[in-house]
Amino acid sequence: MFPWNKQFPFNHSEFTKQFQEMNPKEIENYIQTVMSSIFGNDFSKNFPFQGEMQNNQSKNLPAQTAPEIFETNDYIYVKLAVNSSEINSLKVQHTTTQLMLINNQNEDITPLTFMLPAPVKRKGTKARYIDGFIEIQLIKLKEHSITEVEISK
Repeated sequence: MFPWNKQFPFNHSEFTKQFQEMNPKEIENYIQTVMSSIFGNDFSKNFPFQGEMQNNQSKNLPAQTAPEIFETNDYIYVKLAVNSSEINSLKVQHTTTQLMLINNQNEDITPLTFMLPAPVKRKGTKARYIDGFIEIQLIKLKEHSITEVEISK
């Protein structure tokens, strides 16, 4: 039988001892280093929910651009603070997994991109400006592709 209790591929005595001596910040840095070496430096765009790392991204954004994202059974709502002077120059675009805010007048500014918590439909999105906020309502995609895989013997 295969020796499952040896924690293959990690050497139990050395590997766990190394992590027991580290503090949580060192472990987080180790994980980030491993992930960036495997997936590249911009791997965080591919993983939408990363706990502290996602919080750090939203802390780097100005308070004006950090959105509130709320998910229900049928919709995803995004609420974003915007100056009334900027509303005419903004364009909202989205894919099934990302929401983008683009400034039409100043092309030097990179578009703001936010990961959505669930896939959304391409059509049926509504956006409105109310009291200094853009409120965007996206319809969640309910049809998930199911693929049946045959098991060979």
